[in-house]
Amino acid sequence: MGSGMIGLWGRLPLCRGLAAGVVTGVLLFTGLVPGARADNTTGGFVIRTAYTELLNGVYYLSADVDLNMSGKVLNALENGVPLTVEWQIQVIHPRFLLWNQTVATLTERYQISYHPLIQRFVIKNLNSGEQQSFASYRDAILNLGQVNDLPVIDASLLQPHTRYMIRMRAVLDITEFPGPLKLIASLFKGWDLSSDWYAWVLAS
Repeated sequence: MGSGMIGLWGRLPLCRGLAAGVVTGVLLFTGLVPGARADNTTGGFVIRTAYTELLNGVYYLSADVDLNMSGKVLNALENGVPLTVEWQIQVIHPRFLLWNQTVATLTERYQISYHPLIQRFVIKNLNSGEQQSFASYRDAILNLGQVNDLPVIDASLLQPHTRYMIRMRAVLDITEFPGPLKLIASLFKGWDLSSDWYAWVLAS
């Protein structure tokens, strides 16, 4: 049976090429290909501060988020893989002796990509389509981590004299990766990056 399988494998160059491509992808995006970034930093997302303000009947959110990408994720970005970062936001009504009630949810999505021909990093707001261009990765990621006056919820949708909480977290969406890399990201450490939930009282 062994020789038969070898013979079959030899008659299927497409299979060999596909397997080689998958192996190369694994090696490349785990930093094992010669010339690839050999950065073993694990990365991590941290929300430093976050708060809301009520202005003209709308709650606006501002936050300062550290987006420390792992070496593997940065290697993928430099090799043409766009990264999608999400702000996941929930407005919650805490209830005594009952499950908390989620009143509203909001997901703000951004994509950061590298364009080698012009040597620029581009951040695109996937909700609005707006985009900005930066000369360096550092400038791009620092800008992305600054959340300024993001509208969250209309105050008219909340009950008066009722206590509400709001919470936020930052997540790298690995489901947006291309096929083979999506599998790699689900199997290897250093890809599934997200912050803890950061919660505070939604003050009126």
